[in-house]
Amino acid sequence: MTASTSDHMLALMRRLIALELWRVGAIKVNVPEPFRLVSGNYSPIYINCRQLISSPAFVDLFVAGARLICDRHHIEFDLLAGGETAGIPFAAFLARAFGAPMIYVRKRSKEHGTRSIIEGVLPHDASVLLVEDLITDAGSKLAFVHAIEDAGGQVENVLVAFDRLQGGRQALADVGVRLHSTTDMDVALAEAKLSGTLAAGAMNSVQEYLSSPASWHAARGLPYVP
Repeated sequence: MTASTSDHMLALMRRLIALELWRVGAIKVNVPEPFRLVSGNYSPIYINCRQLISSPAFVDLFVAGARLICDRHHIEFDLLAGGETAGIPFAAFLARAFGAPMIYVRKRSKEHGTRSIIEGVLPHDASVLLVEDLITDAGSKLAFVHAIEDAGGQVENVLVAFDRLQGGRQALADVGVRLHSTTDMDVALAEAKLSGTLAAGAMNSVQEYLSSPASWHAARGLPYVP
């Protein structure tokens, strides 16, 4: 397969995956009552990739997209890892499809038994592909990467189902890790525009927010934490 053919297929796959997110309701938009995020900030658009684990169609698309990405970017790994909790099923889908072993990473060490933060067998110096559902600023992804490396593994690549395009790629690049996504916010909004999924007013509000979250919060009198 030529590079141009691979890129064309991957672009098509990214569009199909974005459409599946809209179809299953994994992307929600509410301009009058924006969603409160874990950070305490607000957003008119919310991505809940956990919805996707109930869609066999998404699982097939996700696996196909991951194969294309790994082939196109020459990604090799010894095993896959998922982060507690949302990343675990996504890593499991790929582990089964690729016939590769899997581990998962806890957010914090257990307080009993072996007090482990890594569950499963992680051989020393094993190359690990961290698989997650979603990335925003990469905070939790960096924690998982460091936990794997502290346990003796090596992480050079992270693969997510959806990239919100809000700084995660650069944050990972700063520690020498490449980010790959099967789709992202730009593709999702482009598909919503083409299909008429979002009204013009809602689309404008989402784009205003993505362009400058701080200004978007200020215009609505909402607190904002950079």
